[in-house]
Amino acid sequence: MSASRKSAKLAHRLSPQDAAFVYAESYHAPLHVGCITYFDGQIDHDEFVEHMETRIHRLPRYRQRLVFVPLNLAHAALEDDPEFNVSNHVYSHSLPDGTTEAEFLTRAMQVFAPMLDRSRPLWETHLFRGIEGERTAIVWKMHHCLIDGVAGMELLSASLDLRPDMPPSGRPEPFSAEPLPSPARSLMTGFCDMLRDRITEMHRAARLAEEPSAAAKRLARIAYIAGRLAQMALRPIAGAPWNARFVTAQRTLTCLKIPFHHLRAIRNALGGTVNDTVLAILSEAAARYLDYHGVSTRGAPLRIGCPVSVRRHGERGSLGNRVSMMFVECPSRPMAPEERLAAVVRETSALKSTGEATAIESLVEASGQWPPALLGAGSAVVGGLINAFVRLDQDLPRLPNLFTLPPAGINFVATNVPGAQVPLYLAGRRLTSMIGCVPLAANLGYSVAILTYNQQVVFGLMAEPRLMPDVERMRDYAAQVAEELFMATKKDSEPEYRSQSTG
Repeated sequence: MSASRKSAKLAHRLSPQDAAFVYAESYHAPLHVGCITYFDGQIDHDEFVEHMETRIHRLPRYRQRLVFVPLNLAHAALEDDPEFNVSNHVYSHSLPDGTTEAEFLTRAMQVFAPMLDRSRPLWETHLFRGIEGERTAIVWKMHHCLIDGVAGMELLSASLDLRPDMPPSGRPEPFSAEPLPSPARSLMTGFCDMLRDRITEMHRAARLAEEPSAAAKRLARIAYIAGRLAQMALRPIAGAPWNARFVTAQRTLTCLKIPFHHLRAIRNALGGTVNDTVLAILSEAAARYLDYHGVSTRGAPLRIGCPVSVRRHGERGSLGNRVSMMFVECPSRPMAPEERLAAVVRETSALKSTGEATAIESLVEASGQWPPALLGAGSAVVGGLINAFVRLDQDLPRLPNLFTLPPAGINFVATNVPGAQVPLYLAGRRLTSMIGCVPLAANLGYSVAILTYNQQVVFGLMAEPRLMPDVERMRDYAAQVAEELFMATKKDSEPEYRSQSTG
C-alpha cells in the first residue's frame, strides 16, 4: 500500500467538543494551548528540525490541517497536508547572552499570544537561545481542537527521548499525501458523515428504548446535574478584577516550582489529595490577592473550573478532547492554610460523590446534536461582538470606569496535567523543566496550568496584563501558602521548604 493511501486513512472529522474550540476562537481569544520547555545546553535550529523530522511519524496529526465544509454542513476535518514541511513550524530566536528567565518569558509571550495559521497544520514551535545558564528554551503551541492537556503531554513525550543517546524508534516511511479534497468532495463527505452520525444516534435511541428503566435513569441523572448547574450559574461569585473586562490578545506568564514530594507530604499529613492541595494553594492565593487590592467580595465564593479527563481505558494515546469540568467553590476571604485545605477537601469530596464530571460529559455530548452551521454562526456573532467591545474598550480607556462586566461563570481555570516522572531529552540535551500555557478568553483574565515533570510541580500562571498587571504578586502569595502548608507538616522540625518562582 502506498504511503499516500496509508496516510489518507488518518483523515479525521472534528468532534463537537473539538470543533467548539475552532468556532469560539477569535483574535483576542486564541484557543491554542502549549508549554515552555527548558533544556541544558544550546540547541541550534538545524538540530531541532532534524530531531523533529525523525520523530514526526509518531505525531500524524501534526501533518494535518483543517479543511472546512462548505455551508458548514459538518464540522471541519483534519486532512493530510501535501505541503507539510517541519521547517515551516520551527522558528528560531536569539536573545542576548545571559537573558534572565523573567526577560525570556516576556519575549515568549509575544510569540505565544497570536493565533495559529489555519492554512497549515495547527502547531508551531519557537526555539530561544541565550538564556542565562547556557540554556535553550522551546515554546510549543498546539491548537485546542487537536488536544486536551493529557493528549498534549502524550504528544510532547512522543517527540522526546528517554535517553540522551536514544536513536529514533522505527524507520519512518516517506510522507506523501494526496491533494486536499475539493469543496465539492468536502461537501459530499461532510454530508455522508452527518448522515452516518444521525443513523448512529437513531441506533443509540433504539437501544435506549429497549431498556426504558436505564434510559429514564440516565435522563434523570442528566436533568439533575443540569438543574444543579443552572442553580450554580444563578449564585453570585466573587467579583475579581481579572474578570471585570474582556481580555485582549496580550499575555503575561510567571511560574512557581514546588518539589512534588512536598505536596505529597502535605497530603499525607493534612488529608485530601495532591489536587486538593493545589486548589487550596491557588484559592488561598487568590483570596489574599483580592484582600490586598481591597476587593469586597460580599461573602461570595471563588469558583474554580477544574478540567477532568474522562478518557476511558483504551483511549490512551487518542488525540482530541476528552475532558469534562468540575466546578469547585471556595471561600473568597483569607483563611489559615490548614482551614483552607479542609474546606477544599469537603467541597471536592461532595462534588465527587455526585458524579458531576461524568454527568457534565453527557451534557456536552448532548450539545453535539446542534447543527454545525448554527454553532458556527452563533460563535461568529458572539466572537464579533466581543472583539468589537474590546476595540471600543481600547479606544475609550475611560469606558471601564463607567461599568464592569459581571463575573463569568467561573473566576479562573486550574488544569492539572501529569507528565513524565523521569528525565526526557531532545537532541541529547536534558529537559530540566516545563511551564504549561493555557488560553484566556472572554472575561477570564487569569488561569493556571499545573504540570508535573520529573518529581517537580510547576504552576504556570497566565494573565492578561490589563486585568492583572501584577501576576507576580499572585505567584508570591501561592508560594507563601505552599510554604505555610508544608511547614504545618513539620511544626517540630527546622524550616527546609524553599519554593522557586520565576518570571
